[in-house]
Amino acid sequence: MAGRETRFEDTCEITGIKNRISVLGEILTFKEKHLIIATIHRSAKVTLRWKEHAELYVGSLGGVEFESPGPKSYTYRTHR
Repeated sequence: MAGRETRFEDTCEITGIKNRISVLGEILTFKEKHLIIATIHRSAKVTLRWKEHAELYVGSLGGVEFESPGPKSYTYRTHR
């Protein structure tokens, strides 16, 4: 029986909302359309929550707001 499986990258682009500077965050926890917990430069941990109206993950760290579209996804066909 063939099916589909979606896999996500373990990194995502995180952008400062005010300065528009983007960095690559390493994802520690990911729940699609709910939550991303990621580290920036392996030192700062940021929690981003899904905002339905914006279709982005949004969060703040140290008074700075960040946004992310989330990790890239790949859908595979599985054969069993």
